[in-house]
Amino acid sequence: MFRKADFRLVAGLLLLAVVALALGQRLIAEPPINLSDDISPLNPRLFPSLVLVGIVVVAGFFIANRIRGVEDFEGELEPALAGDDSGGTKRLLGFLVLVVLCALVINMLGFLTTMFVLMLGTSLLVGNDSIAQIVAFSAGLPFVIYVLVTHVLRTSLPELDAIEAVLVPLLGMLPSF
Repeated sequence: MFRKADFRLVAGLLLLAVVALALGQRLIAEPPINLSDDISPLNPRLFPSLVLVGIVVVAGFFIANRIRGVEDFEGELEPALAGDDSGGTKRLLGFLVLVVLCALVINMLGFLTTMFVLMLGTSLLVGNDSIAQIVAFSAGLPFVIYVLVTHVLRTSLPELDAIEAVLVPLLGMLPSF
């Protein structure tokens, strides 16, 4: 079964990512001062570009597989998701609303809290009913991303002071990169 709503969303994301890659470099300002290696070794344009390239690659693979007719995972759909395409459209709209809301509150709630809510909502929207898997995915993936971005890429993410106070000693125990 070819899911039109999924294809349209991914095609739209692919188009937006390509446009953002083409035009986005003009929207990110250079730092007003030269940053030393102690502050941030990365150009501020690098991380958004890496994310956009990742979106282009994943969306490109998805679209290529759909066009070729490869549907390896269609037989594994949850019964709740195997309905008509209007259910898929409603789930996609729910996902987009969730993403916009999370983007609006990320500075107030911090990265980890916001991503926990986003992953929890996404898991429920795709029909996952394993509470242990939902909680592990919702807590684990944002933490791994946070460590990679803040410790490995040495880029700051918005975070609540209380959570950051707990994480700083933990991140200090990790090896430097």
